[in-house]
Amino acid sequence: MGIGESVSLALARAGANVVCFARTAKDIDETARKVSALGVKALAICGDVTVGRDLDHLVAATVQEFGRIDFLINNAGGTVFNGFLDTSDEEFSFLFDWNTKSAFMLSKRVAPYMVQQGSGVIINVSSAVGHITGRGLMAYGVAKAGLDYLTRSLADELAPRVRVNAIALGSIMTPSLKRMLIEEDASFGATMIEKTPLRSIGDADKVGETVAFLCSPAADYITGDILRYDGGLQDNSLPFRLADYEPGTVFDRDKDET
Repeated sequence: MGIGESVSLALARAGANVVCFARTAKDIDETARKVSALGVKALAICGDVTVGRDLDHLVAATVQEFGRIDFLINNAGGTVFNGFLDTSDEEFSFLFDWNTKSAFMLSKRVAPYMVQQGSGVIINVSSAVGHITGRGLMAYGVAKAGLDYLTRSLADELAPRVRVNAIALGSIMTPSLKRMLIEEDASFGATMIEKTPLRSIGDADKVGETVAFLCSPAADYITGDILRYDGGLQDNSLPFRLADYEPGTVFDRDKDET
């Protein structure tokens, strides 16, 4: 189960109606069906989190259907594994837009409704890479570190009516991690577990439950926090490390790209 689905189902089990948003219907229709099966309402809307008019439509459709917005979970994001000198200007901008700017854009559109109604919660899904380094993850780490700062800043500016927190994830057993990184190479998963202090990979279902807790009255005195959900990582858990840059190779990369 992916993070978005786990969060949607956890909130639905807590009694919340859920709006699912993704670029293609196949990514959200099944989640919306599972949400509806729990006895609450579900709305599936297609769009791109980096496109303003799509976000305008998302917010308008949500307000029209439900009359209010109580929770916003900014879960969009991902990475491209690439070394610093091999990361293009365009790739860096894309990862920042996807992971950080999208959360800014949607939060800015949703926050006025929350302030007006006198309450609301925004949760940003961040990463351990926002505060620990990992070769090949520079652009992603910068984006997630920016998302963490955005979280703290919004918590300050939107208080006291709106709470804003982030959950910084370590390695979570999502379908993509299982398929791409573990099933293709069993030693990858084993090493990842060994490098995590709690000696396990995180459970996506429990990520959803943690987000639901942050949205609940039990967390009503928590805001501006970056909650670590990473098994105790003090260093990244990747089983490999990119090689050092050597003097004779740094300009060859530029020649290969032209």
